[in-house]
Amino acid sequence: MLELIKASLEQPFALAPLSEYIKEGQLLGLIGPNGAGKSTLLSLISGYTRPDSGEVRLQGRSLVDYAPRQLARRRALVTQQMDSVFDWQVQEFIQLGQQHPGEPCPGVVDALDIGHLLQRGVLSLSGGELQRVTIARAMNQLAISPQADVANEGEGRLLLLDEPTSALDIGQQQNLMRVLRLLARSPRVAVVCVLHDLNLAARYCDRLWLLERGRLCASGTPEQVLSEARIAQVFGAQVKVEAKAGQGVRIELAS
Repeated sequence: MLELIKASLEQPFALAPLSEYIKEGQLLGLIGPNGAGKSTLLSLISGYTRPDSGEVRLQGRSLVDYAPRQLARRRALVTQQMDSVFDWQVQEFIQLGQQHPGEPCPGVVDALDIGHLLQRGVLSLSGGELQRVTIARAMNQLAISPQADVANEGEGRLLLLDEPTSALDIGQQQNLMRVLRLLARSPRVAVVCVLHDLNLAARYCDRLWLLERGRLCASGTPEQVLSEARIAQVFGAQVKVEAKAGQGVRIELAS
């Protein structure tokens, strides 16, 4: 779906040349310590930041060749900064950027458990509520839903999220990651999210990109990327990593 071809940045945060790809039907996690370049890379993938060298292609076409409206139908970005200066009603806020007629895409509101918020103003929401509402807006923009009876067909769609679980309680974190994994199983959809919780990344992501100081230092399945030695080297953390067949990877702090 998306391909980076020796894409790099010099400013404002240096990213080393990166050649990688993102497939449809996958949930990709971007992990790494603070300042590793995860948010910068996500902005590069979205097209909001242009590479100083190399190229980023979506469905075989350079991002710079898309008109803004064309690109908005194919990719949506949820950033960490989600403040609104206007007190939109939540339902109106979700429908901003909507390119299909009528109500929000079926299943989006229920999947994120925000039905009770629709008549409220966004300025009245807690941080976690606003986070879920903003994710719903991005899903609605792309007209994608985890509901099995909603066909996510046609042109490919890419959902990008920067720390989407940061303001959520443990139950909402689990629910959101399940929703993102279901979306990534939909036809012609890929999901990329920045995550700090390595256990969430290990449990729900199909693949991980591990960044360190603007460089991709590991790429693969959670089992391939999350070793005790690599976590100690990159994060400076002493952990115990357990990998069980059919259960994935679990990470615990070493005593």
